[in-house]
Amino acid sequence: MKKFNILFPIIFVFCEATIISFVSSLMHYLTFSTWSSYNTIIVLFWLITVVYTKSYNIGRGVNYLNTIKLALKSIFILFSFVAIGNLFVDYYTFSIISIFFALSIFTFSVIIFRVLTHFILDSYRSYGGNITNVAIFGYDKMGKNFYKTIIQNPHLGYRSNGIYSLKLKKGEMSDIPNIGQLSVFYNKYAQYQEVFISTKIPFHIQKQLIDFCDKKLIPVRLLPELVNYDFKNFFIKKFYNIPVIEVNLLPLDLWYNQILKRIFDIIFSLFVLIFFISWMFVIFGLIIKFQSKGPILFIQRRHGIGGNIFNCYKFRTMILNSQEDTKFADNNDKRLTKFGKFLRISALDEMPQFINVLLGNMSVVGPRPHPLKLNEEFSTKIDKFSKRHQFKPGITGLAQVQGFRGKVYNFYDMSSRVKLDRYYFKNWSIFFDLKICLKTFFGILRANI
Repeated sequence: MKKFNILFPIIFVFCEATIISFVSSLMHYLTFSTWSSYNTIIVLFWLITVVYTKSYNIGRGVNYLNTIKLALKSIFILFSFVAIGNLFVDYYTFSIISIFFALSIFTFSVIIFRVLTHFILDSYRSYGGNITNVAIFGYDKMGKNFYKTIIQNPHLGYRSNGIYSLKLKKGEMSDIPNIGQLSVFYNKYAQYQEVFISTKIPFHIQKQLIDFCDKKLIPVRLLPELVNYDFKNFFIKKFYNIPVIEVNLLPLDLWYNQILKRIFDIIFSLFVLIFFISWMFVIFGLIIKFQSKGPILFIQRRHGIGGNIFNCYKFRTMILNSQEDTKFADNNDKRLTKFGKFLRISALDEMPQFINVLLGNMSVVGPRPHPLKLNEEFSTKIDKFSKRHQFKPGITGLAQVQGFRGKVYNFYDMSSRVKLDRYYFKNWSIFFDLKICLKTFFGILRANI
């Protein structure tokens, strides 16, 4: 995900918080009253409303009228909340004139801010900022309409150099470039951030493209030909006058879920590092050093998010050997030291990976990172294997609490892990992470009792 897509919503919410705080302070100044906890509750409620309604999604594919409508809707919700709450608390005793003044100032400020932000984003994208390069499939009505829409509206921030078709028709003249067939895209896929597919092309070709993009971690959207596409709470939305279907959006694709998960990771890892790793490193380190020569930590290269390689930390459980990256160990491996065997069985050898979590290489919960050679062995054998690298790997995961931990013995063992990893991504929530953490904790207790 681009840094812009993460930073912009945070800046937007901060500005909205500043506006409502300013208006509240102005209201109290004019009425000679003081700030209280009720004002803080109102500010927090407004921020929750902003995030829930996704008010920060302005500019790309959204017209100004919708931006204003959403602002007015959010303001109505806020003042309804204040009015209903005041019936029970009876805290605010302002006059009708004061309330009307505050409402007018706040409404005017929010609308001006959002319209101005909309205009700045449009201008920024028109001049080449926050650009998304897209591949369009289907040299038909839907593909051509979508291509014309993004060419005629550069402020949307989408760029395309033409349309991919299934067949090259000789002698056909058009102002829309036909840039080749599927084979051309397969050689150039890395230059695209999104793919749009017309539903008029054969279904098996759609499936082939979606599967390919899934493996390459490229978002896919469909361009359907629908009579009535004014749906709500569904995966179909309007991109100007073009209906678009999102087919592989996951909970962790949303910026606020990524931030929530990262906050959880930081707090959890700091707690473990301060209260557990701090003394484990000293005690375990002395025992490891006493039983065999070598470093306390074993560092191995593993695949992380997007298939990028990082250094994964573990307590060293084996004597130094030349097969550490080629021969995978189980709990009865002869290379294990006595204490190392205990660490592996209890899973305490994984504890230093909380350093990886704090550094941002890993998450507390996610697919376990496997050795590079193991991934190379199964990546071509298991369908959509690369999907497990769509997000950060974890110290523990759904597959592990379901019994798939330790050495991978066969195809079934690995394919089961991949299926559970994908299920985890599709159903992620912060409560799901907490549930997996609790199951892991009780699993470790059972293993050591």
